[in-house]
Amino acid sequence: MSNKFKDLFISYGRRESLGFVGRLHQQLKLAGYDGWFDKVNIPDGDDYAQRINQGIESAHNFVYVMAPRCLTSPYCLIELEYARLLGKRVIPINQMVIFNTESQELSDGDKQVMVGFYKHYNLPDQNIQTTQDVLDRSIAVVGRTDWLAAEEILSDKDCDDLFAWAKKYENNWAKHDDLEYLKSLTPPLFGEAVNELDGVVESIKAVVERQTDYVHKHTEILTYALNWQQNQKATQHLLVGKERTAAEEWLLTDFLPPKQPPCMPSALVCEFICEARKNAENMMTDIFICYDREDKEIRDSVVKSLSHHAKTTVLGSK
Repeated sequence: MSNKFKDLFISYGRRESLGFVGRLHQQLKLAGYDGWFDKVNIPDGDDYAQRINQGIESAHNFVYVMAPRCLTSPYCLIELEYARLLGKRVIPINQMVIFNTESQELSDGDKQVMVGFYKHYNLPDQNIQTTQDVLDRSIAVVGRTDWLAAEEILSDKDCDDLFAWAKKYENNWAKHDDLEYLKSLTPPLFGEAVNELDGVVESIKAVVERQTDYVHKHTEILTYALNWQQNQKATQHLLVGKERTAAEEWLLTDFLPPKQPPCMPSALVCEFICEARKNAENMMTDIFICYDREDKEIRDSVVKSLSHHAKTTVLGSK
C-alpha cells in the first residue's frame, strides 16, 4: 500500500508562492522526496476538490506555505482545516507572513463554500466573512510556533512577472515528475530570497525524517479508515488479524514528555480501530455507557475520549 503515498502535500497561494513551490518541489524531488502540489498533479477535467482531498489524504506530511494569498484564501484554509481534521503532521513554512492586511468581504460563493465545509464535517461554523477572518483562522489553526524560515521579498511587480512566466510555462509542469528534466532545470527566482533554498530543504527533510514509522503508519491506517467510511462502515472493511493488532498498538503508542506525537489519530481512525477490536472480540466491549438522551453531546465526547485509548464502548439510553 505504501507505494500510493506521497511524502508531502504542499498547500500554497499561487500569486506569491508558485515560483518558490516549484523550486522547492524540484529540490525535494531530487533529494528523493515525492511531493504533491496542484499545479503538477491535477489533470484537466478532474474534480478539483476531490483531487485535493485525495492528495492530502495520501500524503504523510502537509506543508503549508504561508504568504498573503495563501493566508487569505478560503480554499487554502479548507486544505489546512482538512489536514488538521485528518490528524496530519503540518509543516508551516514562513515565506511572506502577514498579519495586517486590508480586509475584504468574501464573495457569496466563497462564504457558502466555507459554511458547506464546516457543515459537511460536523465542525463548528467559524463564521468566515472576510479575508481578515480567513487570516485569523489560518494562523489559529496552524499555530504560531515551529515555522520553518523561508522568507522572500516580492514586490507587486515581481508577482506580476511570476504570473506572466507561469502563463507561458503552463504546459511544462507535467515534466516535474521527470528526474532528468528536473536535473537540467534552472527555475527563475522572482524577488529576493532572504533564506537560502538549500537551508529550507534541509529543514523540511529534518522534520519529515522524524518518527517516520509512526507517521507512515498513521497514513496507512487513515486510508483504511476512509475506505471503511466510504463503504458505509461495513464490517468487511475493518482490519483483522495482525493488521488489527498492529493498528491498536500504534494507537496506544506512548509519547513521554517532552516528546509529542508528530501527528494525531483522528476521531475516525480511533473509531475504526475500536470497531475492528469489537468485531474481533464478538462485539464484547470494555465499557457500557448509560446516558440520558438529552446528554448526547456529553456521551459523544466520552466515547471519543475513550476511543483514543482503544477502549471499546456500548451505549444504552434511557
